[in-house]
Amino acid sequence: MSILNDAQRELMQQRLAAVGIEAPADTAAGAPEPVAVDGTLGIAERRMWKIYEIDPESDSHNFAVHLTFGTPYTLEQIVESTQKIIASSTVVCSVIEVSDDGPRRRPAPREGRWTVPGRVWEFGDIVADVDASAQVVAQASFELTREQPWRVRIRALDDGTISMILVIHHIGGDETILPPVLTALVSGNAASWSGGGTAVDASTRTGAHADAAVRHAQATWAQEGIRYPLSGELPATGPEESWVSVMGEGRGALSHRRLDDDVVARLIGFAREVDATPNSLFVAVSALTVYAVAGADDFVVLVPADNRAPAETVDRVGYSGNIVPMRFRFDRSATVRDAVRSAVSTVFEAMEHSSVDYGTILTALRGAGGRFPVAEIMTLVKNAPLRGVPVPAGAHVTCETVFKDVVHYPLSISFEFDEHDAVHLELEYRTDVLDRAYAERVADAVESLAARLPDAADTALARLR
Repeated sequence: MSILNDAQRELMQQRLAAVGIEAPADTAAGAPEPVAVDGTLGIAERRMWKIYEIDPESDSHNFAVHLTFGTPYTLEQIVESTQKIIASSTVVCSVIEVSDDGPRRRPAPREGRWTVPGRVWEFGDIVADVDASAQVVAQASFELTREQPWRVRIRALDDGTISMILVIHHIGGDETILPPVLTALVSGNAASWSGGGTAVDASTRTGAHADAAVRHAQATWAQEGIRYPLSGELPATGPEESWVSVMGEGRGALSHRRLDDDVVARLIGFAREVDATPNSLFVAVSALTVYAVAGADDFVVLVPADNRAPAETVDRVGYSGNIVPMRFRFDRSATVRDAVRSAVSTVFEAMEHSSVDYGTILTALRGAGGRFPVAEIMTLVKNAPLRGVPVPAGAHVTCETVFKDVVHYPLSISFEFDEHDAVHLELEYRTDVLDRAYAERVADAVESLAARLPDAADTALARLR
């Protein structure tokens, strides 16, 4: 999930520091009492449910990570920590039931099982063989009216390490739940996993705030005449037809590079010069990359953001993701510095409305006769799963996100900060829309821009192409 303001990271660090973990907690502590299931879905969860109903057999909204635990962890400790997390969660231990009042959560069994006694423990419906890869396990779709939105497989390996595959349907969580979940796993303390929300005030999601967000959309990214950035074409459908011909999904590929540490340091220093946060500057770099590669000077980019309110802890509300569309417009005669400032202003202006759910805005636009957003590109600034997680000294834990080969958008540009403060560039692209050569051009452009940006600040924007 994108981290679009530096306060998000600080808040997460404060929550982790509040846990006070310096070493694995006593794993002999009993599991917490089961919590009561309220049943109400959050606004983002209801949006995800509508998406799920369109194609229940799709695995495109499965999110998966593969963890490896070494010294000093044992299989029994990891299983017990996982059981505590499951037992304490309204979200994990529920299925969705639909009535005339809409979808609601209904309590479901909380028990896991030893598939291979003393060697393989599982929770949820996993049909793949115990030797199957994490990618294979992650590709099976969920039947949310019958099964819980989490699947877990914990397995003792021959080399003494413990492998854990965690697959989550997005209605049951997203990337924002990983820090508290991983903190609970490495500490053995389920109380540390409920996490908490960002600084989002739930009262800003409706009423006058929602009206302002719709007006902003109508004045920027929802206007007529916007072209697709990759093709440069206008939409072929009218406003009414656009709502049933939205961007779908397709087979994808992933390209990965590490940005030079010195380049990143200079880029973050440049952020201060243009009154930007590092995160907003990386979004601006993505927008400038689109300009440099595709030649587009007026286009929309979609930026995910965490929209969890303080009371919406991850054990009680699952998916909290939001989409923040941003319309970037570049003056080719401007300097690079002015173009960056303009892009950063676009980010800040759009984020003022980030507490209003994307679905709420789309419903209002459709009711007013507007069209579905003209967008092909997503950009993210995010933390690696273990960044900020207090792993005890001497303990060995790794965590990798599982790529499933199915993606939604033609192109996604991601900047990931790892636990060592290095920045990795990840390009995810649909192979039925773009080829590898185009993806490499994009990656080359990002690296070139990141390296040139501070020194090229006073040159003409047109020279970046």
